[in-house]
Amino acid sequence: MATRTSSGLEPDLVPFEAGVSTRGEGNIVDLAADATLTGRIEVVGTGNRIRLAAGVVVERYAPAGFGATVPDIGRRSDASIQIEGNDNVVEIAEGARLGMTIVVRGNGNRIVIGRDCWLHGFANLITDRASLIVGAKTTMVQGSLQLHEPLTLSIGEDCMISSQVYVSVSDIHPIHDKATGARINAGRAIEIGDHVWLGLRTMVMKGARIGTGAITAAGSIVAGEVPPHCIVGGAPARVMRRDVHWSRDLATDAPPVVETPRPRVWRLFGR
Repeated sequence: MATRTSSGLEPDLVPFEAGVSTRGEGNIVDLAADATLTGRIEVVGTGNRIRLAAGVVVERYAPAGFGATVPDIGRRSDASIQIEGNDNVVEIAEGARLGMTIVVRGNGNRIVIGRDCWLHGFANLITDRASLIVGAKTTMVQGSLQLHEPLTLSIGEDCMISSQVYVSVSDIHPIHDKATGARINAGRAIEIGDHVWLGLRTMVMKGARIGTGAITAAGSIVAGEVPPHCIVGGAPARVMRRDVHWSRDLATDAPPVVETPRPRVWRLFGR
């Protein structure tokens, strides 16, 4: 059932057919009254839920320059949001604007996109029980977000993701030890903190943890821990400079960032 949510608390149960296609039982596509869908939504399966909150715009993906990343090509579709499976959830918060291809194939996956995000590119969840979480006011010029294992990819608030950025929680294909047959390249979750700037053609690999306020230089390959408020670059990325703060506004100088010192605590015996 595809519905438009009225200004009240209850949805308008008159089917909303334009741009929405569902097959299966118990699927819900809930669009706020002022949500705009210029692309298409396709849902096949049972118990899937898609919610576009007030002011959300979902458009078809349009390439921005050289495309180093592509959507999953297992089945061709021109849909902006395509789900095949059961019990998947996509929640897009108020004011978000997406020019994306989102493909979900599997069961129990979850996508949460925060308010006022502007995202352009691809998101593939080709697995079961994976989570993609994007914080409020994050922007992405052209990125590819890949989850092919049941893990979490978390991006904080007010992040700035440049063009041709690739983020993946796994190598996508398994590698095995020849003698034992044991897999040697298991996927690992990725955590990107708030106010992180991922530069042009950055690759964020499985297990990466990027601290708040960090910057990755163009062409960086990030595969480990990145401290907060630093610049990293290279392959693999290494710290180039510490104690930095970046801004979206172009200016010659910025006021210094003053952090409040922690209060000193005196213990009963000694310090």
